[in-house]
Amino acid sequence: MQSADKRKNLRRSISYPAFIDLGDGSPRVCSLCDASQEGAQLAVADPDALPDEFILALSADGAARRRCRIVWRTQTQIGVVFLKESHKTAARKPAMQVCPPEQAAAAPKPPEAVPHKVDVETLTPR
Repeated sequence: MQSADKRKNLRRSISYPAFIDLGDGSPRVCSLCDASQEGAQLAVADPDALPDEFILALSADGAARRRCRIVWRTQTQIGVVFLKESHKTAARKPAMQVCPPEQAAAAPKPPEAVPHKVDVETLTPR
């Protein structure tokens, strides 16, 4: 007997490179495994070394980003919930280069069929 998925929003399976911005100038490369409008599952190196809250950049230039809180951790993955930002806070944060060009070049590339940007509202490739 299968258990029903009790999530409020549909989760989309995706394999997409992203960056965890800790605000210290050294973003960490991760992989977006699945996502909904309320949260995501990320494959990361050393999940225990991450703070409970951080910014997830869905593009190397930092234009598409979400503030996140970790809700669970395994040895290789984390689950995050997206935190709401006020329009004032979001408006004050300019797009920033999250990942230096040399690190962006070394980051895992999405498959050719997948566009290089993700719509931050729907978390779908565009």
